[in-house]
Amino acid sequence: MALMYPVQADAPEPDEESEPAFEELAAELSDTWLVRVEADDEGDDVSFGPLAARAAFELAVELDERRPEWTMFVVPLHPAGTAEELIALFDEDED
Repeated sequence: MALMYPVQADAPEPDEESEPAFEELAAELSDTWLVRVEADDEGDDVSFGPLAARAAFELAVELDERRPEWTMFVVPLHPAGTAEELIALFDEDED
């Protein structure tokens, strides 16, 4: 499966049959998400969104089932913020 999506670094390894915790993804990262699809090595890619976390993941899974040779990325779209606010998000993770 060529499906990439974020997980918390300190989260325990999920069961193979489990789905992502969509509520946690939205609360921790973003309410809105983007699905980026890379169809080939020539730079032909397209993005779909903004979508809710569950809708983005479901779209990426469905695309992956139909076109497994493509690579899908489910990416959070952070709310607009200042540079200091974004830096603080990363600094909190280092503590």
